[in-house]
Amino acid sequence: MCNEIIAVSPDLVFTEKGVSDLAQHFLVKAGITAIRRLKKTDNNRLARVSGATIVNDTQHLREEDVGVNADLFEIKKIGDEYYAYVTSEKTTAVTVVVRGPSKDIINEVERNLQDALSVARNVMITPRLAPGGGALEMALAQVRFSFHSCFSCIKQKHIVAMPQLCVHVPICMCMCMDVFSFSGNLFQNSK
Repeated sequence: MCNEIIAVSPDLVFTEKGVSDLAQHFLVKAGITAIRRLKKTDNNRLARVSGATIVNDTQHLREEDVGVNADLFEIKKIGDEYYAYVTSEKTTAVTVVVRGPSKDIINEVERNLQDALSVARNVMITPRLAPGGGALEMALAQVRFSFHSCFSCIKQKHIVAMPQLCVHVPICMCMCMDVFSFSGNLFQNSK
């Protein structure tokens, strides 16, 4: 098996399975680094970045399967963990390492990062934004407050009530986030 790998002369071998000590010995003698027990998703990403083809059996291994897009391979230690970095100037893929004290915090940061990346992607695709956090309601309230003097007394009552209702959306949001001083300012400005 090692001879079949050595025959195509790669610099790196990534595998989802284990690599025996004897196989590592022969690969290192041939100048080949073996990284073992990779996740399937990571293996797919590495194949895409390096231009390699994932081969399930070394008997079917060809020189065209070896990826040639990777420029640099290095191993760095972050905390107690070792990370393998494969860099390439020809590809646009990146990896973000998220670390934290607990799995819950890591999952929350990962979700927020995914949301931020999705927003950035959507802005690049369609360069339009809709303000959030009650900004639309506050703008609508400002416009309505300036119009209420133009209408008769019966219509004025309804036109004044609408901006007051609109302002309650951001006020409720501020109260839910325990930002009482800010919500007090909003409430005073809405009167």
